[in-house]
Amino acid sequence: METKVRIMETAFKLFLEKGFADVSLNEIIKKSDITTGGFYYHFDSKETLLVEVINKYIFNYFSSIIQEMRECKGTHKEKLKRVILLIVGDDSTINETTQLCESAEKIDYRTLHLLLFEGVQKYEMISKRYTEFYYDLFDFIKEVIEDGMVQGVIREDIDSTEISLTIETIMVGTVLMWIGMPAMPLGERMDSNINQLWSFMKKED
Repeated sequence: METKVRIMETAFKLFLEKGFADVSLNEIIKKSDITTGGFYYHFDSKETLLVEVINKYIFNYFSSIIQEMRECKGTHKEKLKRVILLIVGDDSTINETTQLCESAEKIDYRTLHLLLFEGVQKYEMISKRYTEFYYDLFDFIKEVIEDGMVQGVIREDIDSTEISLTIETIMVGTVLMWIGMPAMPLGERMDSNINQLWSFMKKED
């Protein structure tokens, strides 16, 4: 494994375990089995490392899932149900994990979310990428809705922007509820919410 990749994967696991603030640079260097000079050859600070780690293992993953869903051949309803569940995990039990990259071990999405919030609060670049992700998710939802209208599956008399905002708000809110109430089945709740919205959106035969 390349040294830079080893540093990033090691740091990612440590950040998830302890949070960014409680992981020292010396700990990252020691766990990565490198020298201080070896670290600074690849990164100029722990902060720079955090930004690269979150971009590589979180936002790139999120973006790939949305792109995968754009290419998915499932129904419009299936796409709306699956996009968030693919990002956070297909099940919602308390020990559910999600795979962010091929070489990194599975992790608990709730831990990931807390790390993201820490980064968003402290670093402009992470906050910017976080915002970009939600705009990308919104665009995906709107594409699904408008394609459904063209295909005659979704009512044409609803505002695609407004309903897309509502769907995204419900998706994100459901995930936040699951993070705070992990015993609540995420998949079941997401299915229920999308089913109710679909009843409102679908075009009657």
